[in-house]
Amino acid sequence: MRNAMKVGTFIVTMDNAAAIGEKPQDVVSASDQLTAYMTARVTFLEQLAAQALPCQVLLANFSGDTAWTRYERGIQQVFEETGIACPAIAGSTESNMPTLQSGVAITMLGEIQQRQPFDHEQLSWYTYGLPLVGEEVLAHPEDVAQLQPIFQAWQADIVQQVWPVGSKGLQGELARLFGQQQVESSLDLTKSAGPCSVILLGIDPKKEQQAQNFFQRNFEKLRKTAP
Repeated sequence: MRNAMKVGTFIVTMDNAAAIGEKPQDVVSASDQLTAYMTARVTFLEQLAAQALPCQVLLANFSGDTAWTRYERGIQQVFEETGIACPAIAGSTESNMPTLQSGVAITMLGEIQQRQPFDHEQLSWYTYGLPLVGEEVLAHPEDVAQLQPIFQAWQADIVQQVWPVGSKGLQGELARLFGQQQVESSLDLTKSAGPCSVILLGIDPKKEQQAQNFFQRNFEKLRKTAP
């Protein structure tokens, strides 16, 4: 399992963001809603990677009472894009000590879905989106892997496996997926993908043409060669 933990019958995933937000001393200036959206998006993608869907959201807010509603709205935006109901959001706010920089953590509890079994070695693997980090994410939102087509293709069993790429970049995730097997891509394999701006997608080989209808931008097939 990727960056997820199984606790009883639940899948637990989480992500966080620090020094990104609306406080004067934040390193990256962004709205609290956008910060929460990008953080919740990563957490949601990790649920899909574990073949699960969220049923509860926990929010840890280190940015003060006024940020809670904005963070909550960012989380809700993720579920609006996917077209499924947003689970209940619970959590806490650090209100005793004022912080100089923003901080938020989002945890999701999910239920494993009954899906068609697959062998990841038999899938056709693609990158979707471009590796971006920090201000690049804000400057080039059109190059960030979009959540809606990913979820729709996953629901339709066109995408069998979602594999988010984060700060370790494509190189780190390709090593986890393929071991010593050589994989070629036109993208920079060493660059951080920040908040999963690029995603690895395992596609049913019989449905590759259908996948093209979902992913019409920054969608590239990986080329695997012998080690």
